[in-house]
Amino acid sequence: MQDFSRDLIGNRENLRISATDIANHDSCGASMALKIRPEVSSDRWQRSFGSEKTFILGEVAQLVRSAHVADEANDPATLMAWLQEQVERRKMHRLLRPYVMRAVPNILQAHWDLEDEIGELRMIRDSPSIGRPPRTLNVWGPLYSTEFGIREVRRYRLGAAHAKPTEDDMLWAHTAAHIAASYDGLPAVTRVRVVEIGAVDGSLSILFDGSPEQATQEYDAHARGVVGGLGDFADVRPGFGCSSCKIAGICDALVPMPRMLGQDAKGYASRSVAPSDLDRYRVCPAQWLLASDLHLPRTDEYTEAQTRGLLVHEWLEAAHRRSVGCTDADLPEPGTGMGPAQGVMTPEEYAVAYPFLRHHVSTCPLSADSVEVLAVEESSFGFDVDADVVTVTKPDLVYRIGDRLIIREFKTSSSLPKGGAEQVYGQTTQIAFLLSMLSSGLKDAYGATDATVEVEVLTPDGSDLFAWDLDDRETLTMANDDLASAAGRWHFDSTWETNPGEHCLWCPVSQWCPDSEAFQKTVGGSGPVLDPIDDPPPPF
Repeated sequence: MQDFSRDLIGNRENLRISATDIANHDSCGASMALKIRPEVSSDRWQRSFGSEKTFILGEVAQLVRSAHVADEANDPATLMAWLQEQVERRKMHRLLRPYVMRAVPNILQAHWDLEDEIGELRMIRDSPSIGRPPRTLNVWGPLYSTEFGIREVRRYRLGAAHAKPTEDDMLWAHTAAHIAASYDGLPAVTRVRVVEIGAVDGSLSILFDGSPEQATQEYDAHARGVVGGLGDFADVRPGFGCSSCKIAGICDALVPMPRMLGQDAKGYASRSVAPSDLDRYRVCPAQWLLASDLHLPRTDEYTEAQTRGLLVHEWLEAAHRRSVGCTDADLPEPGTGMGPAQGVMTPEEYAVAYPFLRHHVSTCPLSADSVEVLAVEESSFGFDVDADVVTVTKPDLVYRIGDRLIIREFKTSSSLPKGGAEQVYGQTTQIAFLLSMLSSGLKDAYGATDATVEVEVLTPDGSDLFAWDLDDRETLTMANDDLASAAGRWHFDSTWETNPGEHCLWCPVSQWCPDSEAFQKTVGGSGPVLDPIDDPPPPF
Protein backbone atom coordinates (compact mmCIF):
# COMPACT_ATOMS: atom_id res chain seq x y z
CA MET A 1 0.00 0.00 0.00
CA GLN A 2 1.45 3.33 -1.01
CA ASP A 3 1.82 6.04 1.63
CA PHE A 4 1.24 9.42 -0.01
CA SER A 5 1.63 11.46 3.19
CA ARG A 6 5.32 12.14 2.68
CA ASP A 7 4.69 13.50 -0.83
CA LEU A 8 1.82 15.91 -0.16
CA ILE A 9 1.83 19.55 0.79
CA GLY A 10 -1.02 21.95 1.58
CA ASN A 11 -4.07 22.12 3.81
CA ARG A 12 -5.76 18.73 3.98
CA GLU A 13 -8.62 19.89 6.15
CA ASN A 14 -10.27 22.12 3.54
CA LEU A 15 -12.72 19.94 1.58
CA ARG A 16 -14.66 21.08 -1.48
CA ILE A 17 -16.96 18.31 -2.69
CA SER A 18 -19.04 18.51 -5.84
CA ALA A 19 -22.11 16.69 -7.07
CA THR A 20 -19.89 15.14 -9.73
CA ASP A 21 -17.52 13.79 -7.07
CA ILE A 22 -20.44 12.11 -5.32
CA ALA A 23 -21.67 10.63 -8.60
CA ASN A 24 -18.13 9.32 -9.28
CA HIS A 25 -17.69 7.91 -5.79
CA ASP A 26 -16.61 4.49 -7.07
CA SER A 27 -13.52 5.82 -8.85
CA CYS A 28 -9.97 5.74 -7.45
CA GLY A 29 -10.14 6.80 -3.80
CA ALA A 30 -6.67 8.36 -3.70
CA SER A 31 -7.33 10.49 -6.78
CA MET A 32 -10.68 11.57 -5.33
CA ALA A 33 -9.08 12.38 -1.97
CA LEU A 34 -6.82 14.85 -3.72
CA LYS A 35 -9.50 16.25 -5.98
CA ILE A 36 -11.75 17.21 -3.07
CA ARG A 37 -8.78 18.87 -1.34
CA PRO A 38 -8.06 21.81 -3.66
CA GLU A 39 -5.13 23.10 -1.58
CA VAL A 40 -3.23 19.80 -1.53
CA SER A 41 -0.64 18.85 -4.14
CA SER A 42 2.49 16.75 -4.50
CA ASP A 43 5.90 18.24 -3.82
CA ARG A 44 7.53 15.75 -6.21
CA TRP A 45 5.35 16.01 -9.32
CA GLN A 46 3.01 18.59 -10.79
CA ARG A 47 0.57 18.00 -13.61
CA SER A 48 1.13 20.29 -16.61
CA PHE A 49 -1.68 21.78 -18.68
CA GLY A 50 -1.86 22.76 -22.32
CA SER A 51 -2.33 26.36 -23.38
CA GLU A 52 -5.51 25.86 -25.42
CA LYS A 53 -8.94 26.04 -23.76
CA THR A 54 -10.48 22.71 -24.73
CA PHE A 55 -13.03 22.18 -21.94
CA ILE A 56 -15.78 22.50 -24.48
CA LEU A 57 -18.76 22.35 -22.10
CA GLY A 58 -17.14 25.15 -20.15
CA GLU A 59 -16.98 27.25 -23.31
CA VAL A 60 -20.62 26.43 -24.05
CA ALA A 61 -21.72 27.34 -20.51
CA GLN A 62 -19.93 30.70 -20.67
CA LEU A 63 -21.65 31.58 -23.94
CA VAL A 64 -25.05 30.58 -22.57
CA ARG A 65 -24.50 32.90 -19.61
CA SER A 66 -23.52 35.74 -21.92
CA ALA A 67 -26.58 35.07 -24.08
CA HIS A 68 -28.94 35.62 -21.16
CA VAL A 69 -27.93 39.29 -20.94
CA ALA A 70 -27.55 39.98 -24.67
CA ASP A 71 -30.62 41.26 -26.52
CA GLU A 72 -29.36 39.86 -29.85
CA ALA A 73 -29.01 36.36 -28.36
CA ASN A 74 -32.64 36.35 -27.24
CA ASP A 75 -33.90 36.96 -30.77
CA PRO A 76 -33.76 33.82 -32.94
CA ALA A 77 -33.27 36.02 -36.00
CA THR A 78 -30.01 37.46 -34.68
CA LEU A 79 -28.79 34.68 -32.37
CA MET A 80 -26.44 32.97 -34.83
CA ALA A 81 -24.79 36.22 -35.90
CA TRP A 82 -24.28 37.17 -32.24
CA LEU A 83 -22.85 33.72 -31.48
CA GLN A 84 -20.48 33.85 -34.44
CA GLU A 85 -19.20 37.23 -33.25
CA GLN A 86 -18.68 35.91 -29.73
CA VAL A 87 -16.78 32.88 -30.97
CA GLU A 88 -14.50 35.11 -33.04
CA ARG A 89 -13.97 37.56 -30.19
CA ARG A 90 -12.99 34.78 -27.82
CA LYS A 91 -10.51 33.43 -30.41
CA MET A 92 -11.94 29.97 -29.89
CA HIS A 93 -10.04 27.12 -31.53
CA ARG A 94 -11.57 26.45 -34.92
CA LEU A 95 -12.14 22.77 -34.15
CA LEU A 96 -14.42 23.65 -31.23
CA ARG A 97 -16.61 26.03 -33.19
CA PRO A 98 -18.95 23.68 -35.13
CA TYR A 99 -20.03 21.94 -31.93
CA VAL A 100 -20.37 25.19 -29.99
CA MET A 101 -22.43 26.76 -32.78
CA ARG A 102 -24.94 23.91 -32.43
CA ALA A 103 -24.81 23.39 -28.66
CA VAL A 104 -25.46 26.97 -27.53
CA PRO A 105 -28.67 27.46 -29.59
CA ASN A 106 -29.90 24.02 -28.49
CA ILE A 107 -29.45 24.86 -24.82
CA LEU A 108 -31.02 28.28 -25.24
CA GLN A 109 -34.03 26.76 -27.00
CA ALA A 110 -34.39 24.26 -24.16
CA HIS A 111 -34.19 27.17 -21.72
CA TRP A 112 -36.97 29.03 -23.50
CA ASP A 113 -39.10 25.88 -23.55
CA LEU A 114 -38.63 25.49 -19.81
CA GLU A 115 -39.61 29.11 -19.29
CA ASP A 116 -42.81 28.45 -21.23
CA GLU A 117 -43.54 25.70 -18.72
CA ILE A 118 -42.74 27.33 -15.36
CA GLY A 119 -42.22 31.05 -16.02
CA GLU A 120 -39.32 33.40 -16.64
CA LEU A 121 -36.06 32.09 -15.18
CA ARG A 122 -33.24 34.28 -13.94
CA MET A 123 -29.80 32.91 -13.18
CA ILE A 124 -29.06 33.52 -9.53
CA ARG A 125 -25.74 31.72 -9.34
CA ASP A 126 -23.34 29.86 -11.57
CA SER A 127 -21.96 26.73 -9.88
CA PRO A 128 -23.57 27.39 -6.48
CA SER A 129 -22.02 26.21 -3.21
CA ILE A 130 -23.40 25.70 0.26
CA GLY A 131 -21.55 25.46 3.54
CA ARG A 132 -18.39 27.25 4.61
CA PRO A 133 -14.73 26.26 4.62
CA PRO A 134 -13.44 23.82 5.57
CA ARG A 135 -16.54 21.94 4.32
CA THR A 136 -18.35 23.08 1.18
CA LEU A 137 -20.64 21.32 -1.27
CA ASN A 138 -21.03 22.58 -4.82
CA VAL A 139 -22.46 21.72 -8.21
CA TRP A 140 -21.08 22.63 -11.62
CA GLY A 141 -24.05 24.08 -13.43
CA PRO A 142 -26.26 27.19 -13.40
CA LEU A 143 -28.91 27.77 -10.75
CA TYR A 144 -32.03 29.62 -11.94
CA SER A 145 -35.12 30.88 -10.16
CA THR A 146 -38.53 32.22 -11.10
CA GLU A 147 -39.95 35.21 -9.26
CA PHE A 148 -42.09 32.78 -7.28
CA GLY A 149 -39.10 30.79 -6.00
CA ILE A 150 -39.07 27.78 -8.33
CA ARG A 151 -35.37 26.93 -8.47
CA GLU A 152 -33.82 24.90 -11.23
CA VAL A 153 -30.32 23.46 -11.58
CA ARG A 154 -29.10 22.53 -15.05
CA ARG A 155 -26.81 19.69 -16.02
CA TYR A 156 -25.37 19.85 -19.51
CA ARG A 157 -24.52 16.71 -21.46
CA LEU A 158 -22.15 16.64 -24.43
CA GLY A 159 -24.59 14.32 -26.19
CA ALA A 160 -28.27 13.73 -25.54
CA ALA A 161 -29.97 13.78 -22.16
CA HIS A 162 -30.18 10.31 -20.66
CA ALA A 163 -33.57 8.79 -21.42
CA LYS A 164 -33.18 6.54 -18.37
CA PRO A 165 -31.09 8.07 -15.56
CA THR A 166 -28.46 5.86 -13.96
CA GLU A 167 -27.89 5.53 -10.22
CA ASP A 168 -24.93 7.91 -10.56
CA ASP A 169 -27.14 10.39 -12.44
CA MET A 170 -29.55 10.36 -9.52
CA LEU A 171 -26.78 10.82 -6.96
CA TRP A 172 -25.79 13.94 -8.90
CA ALA A 173 -29.40 15.09 -9.08
CA HIS A 174 -30.10 14.56 -5.38
CA THR A 175 -26.97 16.52 -4.47
CA ALA A 176 -27.80 19.33 -6.90
CA ALA A 177 -31.39 19.51 -5.61
CA HIS A 178 -30.18 19.73 -2.01
CA ILE A 179 -27.79 22.55 -2.91
CA ALA A 180 -30.57 24.42 -4.72
CA ALA A 181 -32.90 23.99 -1.76
CA SER A 182 -30.28 25.12 0.75
CA TYR A 183 -28.69 27.97 -1.20
CA ASP A 184 -29.09 31.29 0.58
CA GLY A 185 -30.62 33.70 -1.92
CA LEU A 186 -33.73 35.50 -3.06
CA PRO A 187 -36.45 34.84 -3.86
CA ALA A 188 -37.05 32.21 -1.18
CA VAL A 189 -37.25 28.69 -2.57
CA THR A 190 -40.69 27.10 -2.97
CA ARG A 191 -39.96 24.26 -5.40
CA VAL A 192 -36.78 22.57 -6.69
CA ARG A 193 -36.09 21.07 -10.10
CA VAL A 194 -33.01 19.42 -11.58
CA VAL A 195 -33.00 19.33 -15.38
CA GLU A 196 -30.58 17.60 -17.72
CA ILE A 197 -30.10 19.16 -21.17
CA GLY A 198 -28.45 17.37 -24.09
CA ALA A 199 -26.33 19.99 -25.83
CA VAL A 200 -26.17 18.02 -29.06
CA ASP A 201 -29.93 18.04 -29.63
CA GLY A 202 -31.60 20.14 -26.92
CA SER A 203 -33.20 17.07 -25.34
CA LEU A 204 -34.56 17.39 -21.80
CA SER A 205 -34.84 15.09 -18.81
CA ILE A 206 -36.35 16.11 -15.47
CA LEU A 207 -34.25 14.36 -12.83
CA PHE A 208 -35.97 15.87 -9.80
CA ASP A 209 -39.05 18.00 -9.19
CA GLY A 210 -40.27 18.48 -5.65
CA SER A 211 -40.36 20.59 -2.54
CA PRO A 212 -37.20 21.87 -0.79
CA GLU A 213 -37.91 19.45 2.04
CA GLN A 214 -38.13 16.52 -0.40
CA ALA A 215 -34.86 17.61 -2.00
CA THR A 216 -33.01 17.44 1.30
CA GLN A 217 -34.73 14.19 2.29
CA GLU A 218 -33.60 12.53 -0.95
CA TYR A 219 -30.07 13.81 -0.42
CA ASP A 220 -30.01 12.47 3.11
CA ALA A 221 -31.38 9.10 1.97
CA HIS A 222 -29.11 8.55 -1.04
CA ALA A 223 -26.12 10.89 -1.24
CA ARG A 224 -25.12 12.04 2.22
CA GLY A 225 -23.77 8.64 3.17
CA VAL A 226 -21.60 8.58 0.06
CA VAL A 227 -19.85 11.79 1.11
CA GLY A 228 -18.40 10.19 4.23
CA GLY A 229 -16.75 7.47 2.15
CA LEU A 230 -15.09 9.78 -0.36
CA GLY A 231 -11.36 10.19 -0.52
CA ASP A 232 -9.74 7.07 0.92
CA PHE A 233 -6.02 7.59 0.29
CA ALA A 234 -5.43 3.85 0.62
CA ASP A 235 -7.87 3.02 -2.20
CA VAL A 236 -5.65 3.28 -5.27
CA ARG A 237 -7.19 2.03 -8.51
CA PRO A 238 -5.85 3.05 -11.92
CA GLY A 239 -8.57 4.04 -14.34
CA PHE A 240 -10.04 6.69 -16.58
CA GLY A 241 -9.12 9.53 -14.21
CA CYS A 242 -5.37 8.85 -14.12
CA SER A 243 -4.65 11.43 -16.81
CA SER A 244 -6.14 14.21 -14.65
CA CYS A 245 -4.89 13.00 -11.27
CA LYS A 246 -2.67 15.26 -9.16
CA ILE A 247 -0.34 12.38 -8.21
CA ALA A 248 -0.20 10.31 -11.40
CA GLY A 249 3.53 10.95 -11.70
CA ILE A 250 4.29 9.40 -8.30
CA CYS A 251 1.59 6.74 -8.05
CA ASP A 252 2.90 3.22 -7.44
CA ALA A 253 -0.21 1.72 -9.05
CA LEU A 254 1.08 2.93 -12.43
CA VAL A 255 3.89 0.71 -13.64
CA PRO A 256 7.02 2.86 -14.21
CA MET A 257 7.77 2.81 -17.94
CA PRO A 258 10.59 5.29 -18.58
CA ARG A 259 11.22 6.19 -22.22
CA MET A 260 8.42 3.90 -23.39
CA LEU A 261 7.17 6.43 -25.95
CA GLY A 262 10.71 7.27 -27.06
CA GLN A 263 10.40 10.98 -26.25
CA ASP A 264 13.25 13.04 -24.80
CA ALA A 265 11.09 15.68 -23.13
CA LYS A 266 7.67 16.39 -21.70
CA GLY A 267 5.14 17.32 -24.36
CA TYR A 268 2.09 19.53 -24.72
CA ALA A 269 0.50 18.46 -21.43
CA SER A 270 0.28 15.68 -18.85
CA ARG A 271 -2.21 13.22 -20.30
CA SER A 272 -2.80 9.59 -21.25
CA VAL A 273 -2.47 7.67 -24.49
CA ALA A 274 -3.68 4.32 -25.82
CA PRO A 275 -2.80 2.62 -29.12
CA SER A 276 -6.15 3.62 -30.60
CA ASP A 277 -5.34 7.27 -29.82
CA LEU A 278 -2.18 7.11 -31.90
CA ASP A 279 -3.98 5.27 -34.72
CA ARG A 280 -6.67 7.93 -34.77
CA TYR A 281 -4.10 10.72 -34.66
CA ARG A 282 -2.20 9.15 -37.55
CA VAL A 283 -5.36 9.26 -39.66
CA CYS A 284 -6.21 12.83 -38.65
CA PRO A 285 -4.99 14.93 -35.69
CA ALA A 286 -8.33 16.76 -35.63
CA GLN A 287 -10.18 13.46 -35.34
CA TRP A 288 -8.08 12.57 -32.31
CA LEU A 289 -8.92 15.87 -30.61
CA LEU A 290 -12.64 15.68 -31.33
CA ALA A 291 -13.13 11.99 -30.56
CA SER A 292 -10.42 10.93 -28.09
CA ASP A 293 -9.76 14.14 -26.18
CA LEU A 294 -13.02 16.11 -26.28
CA HIS A 295 -15.21 13.00 -26.49
CA LEU A 296 -17.74 14.73 -28.72
CA PRO A 297 -20.78 12.68 -29.77
CA ARG A 298 -19.98 10.18 -32.48
CA THR A 299 -22.10 8.53 -35.10
CA ASP A 300 -23.58 5.36 -33.61
CA GLU A 301 -23.52 3.30 -36.77
CA TYR A 302 -21.01 0.46 -36.72
CA THR A 303 -20.08 -1.28 -39.91
CA GLU A 304 -20.96 -4.94 -40.28
CA ALA A 305 -17.29 -5.82 -39.73
CA GLN A 306 -17.07 -3.76 -36.53
CA THR A 307 -20.25 -5.29 -35.12
CA ARG A 308 -18.98 -8.75 -35.91
CA GLY A 309 -15.65 -8.02 -34.23
CA LEU A 310 -17.34 -6.80 -31.07
CA LEU A 311 -19.49 -9.93 -30.86
CA VAL A 312 -16.49 -12.21 -31.30
CA HIS A 313 -14.66 -10.35 -28.53
CA GLU A 314 -17.65 -10.62 -26.20
CA TRP A 315 -17.79 -14.40 -26.66
CA LEU A 316 -14.04 -14.82 -26.20
CA GLU A 317 -14.08 -12.71 -23.05
CA ALA A 318 -16.87 -14.80 -21.54
CA ALA A 319 -15.15 -18.06 -22.50
CA HIS A 320 -11.66 -17.11 -21.30
CA ARG A 321 -12.87 -15.79 -17.95
CA ARG A 322 -13.47 -19.46 -17.10
CA SER A 323 -9.67 -19.96 -17.25
CA VAL A 324 -10.08 -23.18 -19.22
CA GLY A 325 -9.42 -23.98 -22.85
CA CYS A 326 -12.16 -23.58 -25.43
CA THR A 327 -13.54 -26.79 -26.94
CA ASP A 328 -15.87 -27.74 -29.77
CA ALA A 329 -18.55 -28.39 -27.14
CA ASP A 330 -18.46 -24.67 -26.28
CA LEU A 331 -19.57 -23.84 -29.82
CA PRO A 332 -22.83 -25.63 -30.61
CA GLU A 333 -24.38 -25.00 -33.99
CA PRO A 334 -26.52 -21.85 -33.98
CA GLY A 335 -30.07 -22.78 -33.11
CA THR A 336 -29.02 -25.76 -30.98
CA GLY A 337 -27.38 -23.92 -28.08
CA MET A 338 -25.27 -20.93 -27.04
CA GLY A 339 -22.37 -22.24 -24.95
CA PRO A 340 -20.50 -19.42 -23.13
CA ALA A 341 -22.56 -16.95 -25.17
CA GLN A 342 -25.62 -17.72 -23.06
CA GLY A 343 -26.70 -14.50 -21.40
CA VAL A 344 -24.01 -12.53 -23.24
CA MET A 345 -25.68 -12.08 -26.62
CA THR A 346 -28.79 -13.02 -28.53
CA PRO A 347 -29.04 -16.20 -30.65
CA GLU A 348 -28.97 -14.00 -33.77
CA GLU A 349 -25.76 -12.33 -32.61
CA TYR A 350 -24.20 -15.69 -31.78
CA ALA A 351 -24.97 -16.86 -35.30
CA VAL A 352 -22.99 -13.88 -36.66
CA ALA A 353 -19.95 -14.65 -34.51
CA TYR A 354 -20.05 -18.44 -34.82
CA PRO A 355 -18.33 -18.85 -38.22
CA PHE A 356 -15.27 -17.04 -36.85
CA LEU A 357 -15.25 -18.52 -33.35
CA ARG A 358 -15.28 -22.15 -34.48
CA HIS A 359 -11.73 -21.67 -35.83
CA HIS A 360 -10.46 -20.44 -32.46
CA VAL A 361 -10.68 -23.82 -30.71
CA SER A 362 -7.56 -25.27 -32.33
CA THR A 363 -5.46 -22.25 -31.31
CA CYS A 364 -6.95 -21.46 -27.90
CA PRO A 365 -3.91 -20.86 -25.69
CA LEU A 366 -5.68 -21.94 -22.52
CA SER A 367 -5.80 -25.54 -23.73
CA ALA A 368 -2.04 -25.93 -23.21
CA ASP A 369 -0.53 -27.39 -20.06
CA SER A 370 0.74 -25.12 -17.27
CA VAL A 371 -1.14 -22.04 -18.49
CA GLU A 372 -1.91 -19.36 -15.92
CA VAL A 373 -4.55 -16.80 -16.88
CA LEU A 374 -3.58 -13.37 -15.55
CA ALA A 375 -6.10 -10.97 -17.11
CA VAL A 376 -9.02 -11.01 -19.54
CA GLU A 377 -10.04 -7.67 -21.05
CA GLU A 378 -8.41 -5.71 -18.22
CA SER A 379 -6.60 -2.42 -18.74
CA SER A 380 -2.89 -2.10 -18.00
CA PHE A 381 -1.61 1.29 -16.89
CA GLY A 382 1.91 2.65 -16.90
CA PHE A 383 3.65 6.00 -16.56
CA ASP A 384 6.38 7.26 -18.85
CA VAL A 385 8.14 9.80 -16.64
CA ASP A 386 10.24 11.17 -19.51
CA ALA A 387 7.17 11.97 -21.62
CA ASP A 388 4.95 12.74 -18.60
CA VAL A 389 2.26 10.49 -20.07
CA VAL A 390 0.05 7.74 -18.66
CA THR A 391 0.18 4.78 -21.05
CA VAL A 392 -2.82 2.48 -21.18
CA THR A 393 -3.96 -0.50 -23.17
CA LYS A 394 -6.59 -3.18 -22.72
CA PRO A 395 -5.25 -6.55 -23.89
CA ASP A 396 -7.77 -9.19 -24.87
CA LEU A 397 -5.91 -11.90 -22.93
CA VAL A 398 -2.81 -11.97 -20.72
CA TYR A 399 -1.45 -15.35 -19.66
CA ARG A 400 1.76 -16.98 -18.53
CA ILE A 401 3.53 -20.21 -19.38
CA GLY A 402 6.46 -20.65 -17.03
CA ASP A 403 8.51 -17.45 -17.00
CA ARG A 404 7.10 -16.19 -20.30
CA LEU A 405 4.35 -13.56 -20.26
CA ILE A 406 2.10 -13.61 -23.31
CA ILE A 407 -0.40 -11.02 -24.51
CA ARG A 408 -2.82 -12.21 -27.16
CA GLU A 409 -5.06 -9.98 -29.26
CA PHE A 410 -7.91 -11.28 -31.41
CA LYS A 411 -8.84 -9.79 -34.77
CA THR A 412 -11.56 -10.77 -37.22
CA SER A 413 -11.30 -10.44 -40.97
CA SER A 414 -13.09 -11.64 -44.07
CA SER A 415 -9.86 -13.35 -45.18
CA LEU A 416 -6.41 -14.14 -43.85
CA PRO A 417 -3.81 -11.38 -44.39
CA LYS A 418 -1.88 -12.06 -47.57
CA GLY A 419 1.02 -10.05 -46.23
CA GLY A 420 1.35 -12.24 -43.15
CA ALA A 421 2.90 -10.91 -39.96
CA GLU A 422 4.22 -7.77 -41.64
CA GLN A 423 0.72 -6.77 -42.76
CA VAL A 424 -0.81 -7.48 -39.34
CA TYR A 425 1.92 -5.48 -37.60
CA GLY A 426 1.51 -2.50 -39.89
CA GLN A 427 -2.28 -2.19 -39.57
CA THR A 428 -2.25 -0.61 -36.08
CA THR A 429 0.15 0.82 -33.50
CA GLN A 430 -1.05 -1.76 -31.00
CA ILE A 431 1.66 -4.37 -31.47
CA ALA A 432 4.52 -1.87 -31.25
CA PHE A 433 2.79 -0.28 -28.23
CA LEU A 434 2.50 -3.61 -26.42
CA LEU A 435 6.09 -4.65 -27.15
CA SER A 436 7.41 -1.32 -25.88
CA MET A 437 5.15 -1.49 -22.83
CA LEU A 438 6.42 -4.98 -22.03
CA SER A 439 10.06 -4.02 -22.41
CA SER A 440 9.71 -0.77 -20.46
CA GLY A 441 8.32 -2.34 -17.30
CA LEU A 442 5.18 -4.42 -17.78
CA LYS A 443 7.07 -7.71 -18.12
CA ASP A 444 8.93 -7.06 -14.88
CA ALA A 445 5.73 -6.02 -13.11
CA TYR A 446 4.38 -9.51 -13.77
CA GLY A 447 7.63 -11.11 -12.61
CA ALA A 448 8.34 -12.64 -16.02
CA THR A 449 11.72 -12.99 -17.73
CA ASP A 450 10.48 -13.24 -21.33
CA ALA A 451 7.42 -11.97 -23.18
CA THR A 452 5.54 -12.40 -26.43
CA VAL A 453 2.81 -10.49 -28.23
CA GLU A 454 0.42 -12.65 -30.25
CA VAL A 455 -2.31 -11.76 -32.72
CA GLU A 456 -4.87 -14.41 -33.66
CA VAL A 457 -6.71 -13.59 -36.87
CA LEU A 458 -10.10 -15.30 -37.21
CA THR A 459 -11.94 -15.62 -40.53
CA PRO A 460 -15.00 -17.63 -41.63
CA ASP A 461 -12.69 -20.14 -43.30
CA GLY A 462 -9.81 -20.49 -40.85
CA SER A 463 -7.42 -18.77 -38.49
CA ASP A 464 -3.78 -17.82 -38.27
CA LEU A 465 -1.55 -16.94 -35.34
CA PHE A 466 1.28 -14.41 -35.48
CA ALA A 467 3.83 -13.77 -32.75
CA TRP A 468 6.54 -11.24 -31.89
CA ASP A 469 9.04 -12.17 -29.16
CA LEU A 470 10.49 -9.52 -26.88
CA ASP A 471 13.88 -11.24 -26.84
CA ASP A 472 14.24 -10.68 -30.59
CA ARG A 473 16.40 -7.52 -30.55
CA GLU A 474 15.57 -6.58 -34.13
CA THR A 475 11.83 -6.84 -33.43
CA LEU A 476 12.08 -4.77 -30.25
CA THR A 477 14.18 -2.08 -31.92
CA MET A 478 11.66 -1.84 -34.75
CA ALA A 479 8.76 -1.58 -32.27
CA ASN A 480 10.46 1.12 -30.20
CA ASP A 481 11.33 3.15 -33.30
CA ASP A 482 7.83 2.81 -34.75
CA LEU A 483 6.16 3.82 -31.48
CA ALA A 484 8.46 6.82 -31.05
CA SER A 485 7.59 7.91 -34.58
CA ALA A 486 3.86 7.43 -34.02
CA ALA A 487 3.90 9.31 -30.71
CA GLY A 488 6.31 12.10 -31.64
CA ARG A 489 4.04 14.58 -33.39
CA TRP A 490 1.06 13.80 -31.12
CA HIS A 491 3.23 14.44 -28.08
CA PHE A 492 3.96 18.08 -28.93
CA ASP A 493 1.02 19.03 -31.14
CA SER A 494 -1.07 22.00 -29.98
CA THR A 495 -2.99 22.78 -33.19
CA TRP A 496 -4.43 19.41 -34.28
CA GLU A 497 -4.82 20.32 -37.93
CA THR A 498 -7.36 18.50 -40.08
CA ASN A 499 -6.18 15.95 -42.63
CA PRO A 500 -9.05 15.72 -45.13
CA GLY A 501 -9.22 12.50 -47.09
CA GLU A 502 -11.37 9.50 -47.89
CA HIS A 503 -11.57 8.71 -44.18
CA CYS A 504 -13.82 11.77 -43.81
CA LEU A 505 -16.60 9.66 -45.34
CA TRP A 506 -16.75 7.37 -42.30
CA CYS A 507 -15.11 9.50 -39.61
CA PRO A 508 -17.23 9.15 -36.43
CA VAL A 509 -16.91 12.87 -35.62
CA SER A 510 -17.01 14.37 -39.12
CA GLN A 511 -20.12 16.36 -38.25
CA TRP A 512 -17.96 18.51 -35.93
CA CYS A 513 -15.09 18.99 -38.36
CA PRO A 514 -14.90 22.34 -40.20
CA ASP A 515 -13.21 20.77 -43.22
CA SER A 516 -14.88 17.40 -43.79
CA GLU A 517 -17.96 18.59 -45.66
CA ALA A 518 -16.02 20.10 -48.56
CA PHE A 519 -14.18 16.81 -49.07
CA GLN A 520 -17.29 14.65 -48.82
CA LYS A 521 -18.95 16.59 -51.62
CA THR A 522 -16.24 15.55 -54.05
CA VAL A 523 -15.66 11.90 -53.18
CA GLY A 524 -17.88 8.81 -52.85
CA GLY A 525 -17.43 5.54 -51.01
CA SER A 526 -17.39 4.25 -47.48
CA GLY A 527 -15.57 1.87 -45.16
CA PRO A 528 -14.12 1.51 -41.66
CA VAL A 529 -10.86 3.14 -40.66
CA LEU A 530 -10.55 2.25 -36.98
CA ASP A 531 -11.38 -0.74 -34.84
CA PRO A 532 -13.43 0.67 -31.93
CA ILE A 533 -12.71 -2.17 -29.54
CA ASP A 534 -9.77 -0.53 -27.74
CA ASP A 535 -11.34 2.89 -27.38
CA PRO A 536 -11.81 4.11 -23.81
CA PRO A 537 -15.41 4.73 -22.78
CA PRO A 538 -16.54 8.32 -23.16
CA PRO A 539 -17.17 10.21 -19.92
CA PHE A 540 -20.57 11.58 -21.02
